[in-house]
Amino acid sequence: MRNESVAILDIRSFELTFFLGSKGVNDTFVFHGSNTQPYDGFTADGFLGDAENLKKAIEHATSSVCKNFDGVIKEIYVGVPSAFVEVVTKGHTISFPTKRKLCKQDVQALYESGFNELLVNKRNIYRSAMYFTLGDSRKYYDVSALYGVPTTLLQGALCYYLIDETFDETITEILTGLSFDRITFLPSSLAQTRYLLSKKRKEGYAVLLDVGFFSSTISVVYGDGIVHEETLEFGVAEVLVDIAEKFGVSEEVAREILDVANVADGLAPADLLWTRERGDCSVPVNEINAVVKDSLDVLCEGVQTFFQKYYEGKDKTVFAVNPISVTGEGAGAINGIAERIASRLNHLTESVYPCLPYYEKPKYSSRISLLDMALTGRKKTGFLQSIFRKLGGK
Repeated sequence: MRNESVAILDIRSFELTFFLGSKGVNDTFVFHGSNTQPYDGFTADGFLGDAENLKKAIEHATSSVCKNFDGVIKEIYVGVPSAFVEVVTKGHTISFPTKRKLCKQDVQALYESGFNELLVNKRNIYRSAMYFTLGDSRKYYDVSALYGVPTTLLQGALCYYLIDETFDETITEILTGLSFDRITFLPSSLAQTRYLLSKKRKEGYAVLLDVGFFSSTISVVYGDGIVHEETLEFGVAEVLVDIAEKFGVSEEVAREILDVANVADGLAPADLLWTRERGDCSVPVNEINAVVKDSLDVLCEGVQTFFQKYYEGKDKTVFAVNPISVTGEGAGAINGIAERIASRLNHLTESVYPCLPYYEKPKYSSRISLLDMALTGRKKTGFLQSIFRKLGGK
């Protein structure tokens, strides 16, 4: 496998994508193969169907790409959806007997001692921090700004990402059976908040709403850490079911109808009809929009319940500056979804997606974000390993 390339498995709630990618010029990416496969999917309660269906989808996706790749792929990065990640936050402090200049090992010691105090049995796959302080009121959002600063105290608002045991075992068994020697799990939501939201925006509470096919995820992020996160039982599938039931059509026709819906504020002309090309179905556009709006109310209620649960009475002030950023399949499949959520919740909302040619669509947000996180982490690891080898390590 080319040194600059990484293999990514992006698992969404209805389909999964395996692809190879590397860094391009001007913050772009180069793809060396990609394959997407549907499978039974998952909800907040876990995987739907059986593991064999998931296994076949992964096997088909990986084999389709690998057979056209000139090399051997041994390492793979797997995006872990929020439904299989528990985010644990902890404020933690370590002190030193005398003033010293901070280094990377000190930050690592902070993370490790903080995790040890949690006394959890789940496996931690990633760690990040909302911010660091040195005992004063100043917040350091960029960890590199700490290095070299003399202090006797290091504090951090830390975040740990614990993987669901069943997900870990299931995916690990499938991928090791496909001869992947090294499997690195990455929290998908954190990857998206890093890539899609600016650092400046995250110096205050920011919200990312990832609308998927069977389920959605709402994440509140601060600095480089997720503060609160939940998986919501709503997705594009629910909208399609409502359309199919309302107009008595098949799933195929429901998808066609959803394509013409627009739930942004404003009404279509009362006599405007959508007619299928075959001429076998004709529906008033206003009725279509009304059905989709009613479906989205379920999502909006879930978001409102989330805010009330964690920020009761404070959501209007805590999130007054930053909009709710909407992405995922739903943001691309439901025209006007951001405007509808904004109107329903009385909160500024926007759609976010990768700023890349061809991939400037919300449905690509998770895979591009995972690629960016994997390449960033691999670059740092590769640099450290090269230094270690020069010093005589093996």
